[in-house]
Amino acid sequence: MNNLTFINLSLNKLLVVLLAAGLLSACATSEPSRISEEATYEVVDMSGNWEKDYQLSDDFETEFNLYMFDIQRRLNPQSDNINRSTTFGSGAAVGNRESVIGLARFTEEITRMPLLQIEQDRARMRIKREDDFALLCEFFNRQTSVTQTPFGTEECGWNGEQLLFMLNLTDGLRIFYQVTLSPNGQQLNITTTVSSATVSTPLTISNYYRRYDIPESDIDCILTLTRNNVCRRVGN
Repeated sequence: MNNLTFINLSLNKLLVVLLAAGLLSACATSEPSRISEEATYEVVDMSGNWEKDYQLSDDFETEFNLYMFDIQRRLNPQSDNINRSTTFGSGAAVGNRESVIGLARFTEEITRMPLLQIEQDRARMRIKREDDFALLCEFFNRQTSVTQTPFGTEECGWNGEQLLFMLNLTDGLRIFYQVTLSPNGQQLNITTTVSSATVSTPLTISNYYRRYDIPESDIDCILTLTRNNVCRRVGN
């Protein structure tokens, strides 16, 4: 699979849950359906190791409560509870408690990553995320890159100094990433927006990361045929 590698075992399990909850259908229209080809093209070096800054990042539970309050307000300004059988909007733009919570929990799962490793050269960038799927963009001599896969359309590209990723699944779930490096190069922001037509409002989570150096290990291990891994402390 070229360009973006979004699909792995954990994501497949989540998609099964969302399908069972009725979340996946035609896409909502509250955020871009594709990356604009009119955006400026400028490659920014984001390579390095990054750890999550919890003080600056969104607290998911807080954002989830605000999100549910907004859904409730749109659904019924006079009610304090979301009616499980009530839908809002018109046509395909509907939602209920199960689908709203399902979308929120899926968003929580794909935005919880505490560590990132970004590998980059003139042609491509790979964002490795701890215990989850990597984001891969190949952009050499191209402003945007689009790939058709059995799961849908995968797209990435630069908008000025911001790198954008878009995943449109054939069953309707949409994931939109915006990756931005601070002017001093020491802080990284990844803003993730997840939407589905069964929920009237997409959910957005913003996470900040700071650079860190991986400590060098003083343990050296060698795989042997008779003793498996044999480790020793370097310098002894």
